Amino acid sequence: MSDRFHFCISSSIVCSMIGLVFWSQIPSTSQLIPHRESLTSVNSQATINSFLDIEEGETATMLDHPSSTNRNKGKHKQYIPLNLVPEHTKNQSHQNRSGKSNLSTSNQRVVSRKLKRHLQQTEKNANELIGQSSDSFRKGLMSLVDYNLALNIAYDTKIEAANIRQVKRAKVSLLTSKQKLLRQAVEQLQNFNQPAAQGWFGDVYHAKLLLAQNQYEIASEIKDSDAQHIAIEQVTRNSDDYFSIRKIELQVGEADLSEFRRASKSVYFANQERNLFFGQDKNDSRNIAVFARGLEEIKTDVEWMASRGAGLGRSDLLEISKAQLTYVKGNYFRENKQTEKSRILFSQSMNHAKAAWSERINKYYPLGTASLHDISTSWIMWKASESKYVDLKSPDAPSLDTGIKVALDRMVNTSEMISDRRGRITSDISLIRCLKNSEILSDLKEQQSK
Repeated sequence: MSDRFHFCISSSIVCSMIGLVFWSQIPSTSQLIPHRESLTSVNSQATINSFLDIEEGETATMLDHPSSTNRNKGKHKQYIPLNLVPEHTKNQSHQNRSGKSNLSTSNQRVVSRKLKRHLQQTEKNANELIGQSSDSFRKGLMSLVDYNLALNIAYDTKIEAANIRQVKRAKVSLLTSKQKLLRQAVEQLQNFNQPAAQGWFGDVYHAKLLLAQNQYEIASEIKDSDAQHIAIEQVTRNSDDYFSIRKIELQVGEADLSEFRRASKSVYFANQERNLFFGQDKNDSRNIAVFARGLEEIKTDVEWMASRGAGLGRSDLLEISKAQLTYVKGNYFRENKQTEKSRILFSQSMNHAKAAWSERINKYYPLGTASLHDISTSWIMWKASESKYVDLKSPDAPSLDTGIKVALDRMVNTSEMISDRRGRITSDISLIRCLKNSEILSDLKEQQSK
């Protein structure tokens, strides 16, 4: 009995000692906490990645439905705390830095995926614009000027997308495709052969000029000097003819001041390119001074018509004339290294173009006397002036907020509300979509570079 009792006591002591040994090797509760927080951080990071992937998908669908952005604003607040991990120890601080690095890499991947998806959407809209505008022009529903703008925006967008994708020789291929459409436009206008049609003769030479400009651009891209020489001579000759014809048409009432301004600009740019090709100063101040004087005369004519209540003196047309004039003067002073004067003039041009845009979308579009295309062209002028102004802005100047992106969103919303899309309206809507795509593309490229 006593042996059995002693055996039990000895066994209990041995078990207790073994338990103490194992207990000493188990980490304390305080030592377990960092592991728990590490697990939480990993789970949080996975949740953030999932959330960003969801947002990416929603962003792709929100391009045509901007109002859906407001419906999803509340979702962001649920995930903000996941970025806030407490820092109590050096080990946790290291984990946080690692987490931020992972999040930064994740953001880059998301931006890259967004960029890829947006490139696909951008190219789709550009192709639609090309097809729709070509169809409208063939049917006589779109003027040559409007058709040229649509092609320029569509093909410039496709070229930019191809550059981002790093597709070799894509620009030459796309410009060659554009050349085919311009040649068809020349043939269509020549075959029309109606001298009595208002502006027909000027349109023929304008189309020839556009074709020659395209050929010069292709020759420049492939660095064929002989082809460049031939093309620049055609550009110079066609621009002179185009200007002469438009001047006569203006005098007899067959062309408006906008057409005459466009012809004047073609001579100016032809001289610029000619000077560049022959190794002379591209931005000859005498050349731009002649162009500026011509624009000054046009502005004076528009003001005269406005004072007499004529339609050609409408307030938006007057603002556009002022925007064009101050823009060219701004370029003149910029080339003469007078930065402050140039900046002031670009600011004025921006304000005039913005006023024209506002007049058209708020007043004339609801009345049916301004089209989506008219709104788009004034926005493009506004954007061009703003870009020049920003380039010359001093580093310590306050940030510029002209509301140009808000204006573009309003254009998108206005165009998407149109239900009757017969005629050429579909191409005008696609034009606005392409402008929006270009803005988003620019923002995504900026995010990716950061």
